[in-house]
Amino acid sequence: MLENVTPVQKDKLHDQVYDRLCTLLREGQFTPGEPVRVARVAEAFAVSAMPVREALMRLVAIGVLANVSGRSVGVPTLTLEELNDLRNVRLEVECLAVRWAVANRDDAFLKDLSDLLARLEETEQSGDIPSFIKTNYEFHFRLYRQSGSPVLMGLIDTLWLRVSPHLYQLEREDQFRVSNVLHREIVRAIRSGDAEAAVAALAQDLKEAYEVLLRSLAASQKTG
Repeated sequence: MLENVTPVQKDKLHDQVYDRLCTLLREGQFTPGEPVRVARVAEAFAVSAMPVREALMRLVAIGVLANVSGRSVGVPTLTLEELNDLRNVRLEVECLAVRWAVANRDDAFLKDLSDLLARLEETEQSGDIPSFIKTNYEFHFRLYRQSGSPVLMGLIDTLWLRVSPHLYQLEREDQFRVSNVLHREIVRAIRSGDAEAAVAALAQDLKEAYEVLLRSLAASQKTG
């Protein structure tokens, strides 16, 4: 009876588990400082513990996860120095991607950005924080993919995996509304072919988001 069924490939299963963990990290499903439980993830994904452990080790190897409690791994809490370092590297890499994206712009790209911007504005107004963060990721990565550089995309993806679990703190100071003002400026600048204005708006978006994170971290250290 099952002669024509293609067997599940072990390497594909491991890649699928890794990709799903990355998605959960980008969506803020893991709390910084708390361990990621292998058994819990394996049960949620309906897989054995082995591919989960291997995926977690891959994320440890690129600095996204670290030891947080004994031998357990999870999203590390970030120091002020680490946040500053991430911000500075993101400014260089993501601004370069935007500059190349403007040079490669076409009608399909502009339509995609406009559609994503409309979704960002809808989620901001409805107060749907998870949807805003997911759409914000889609907006930025659609922008960066237009650079045409897989190498840049790999670097940017790792940087986002490191910072995404912390982005839920931005709700505290109405940062989503401020961010959408800058998203509109980015789209307007790209539409007119003004690379410098697009880069400036993106840089301001990143800087203001990090200021909120830095203030939140400083406040938690004072009360901790």
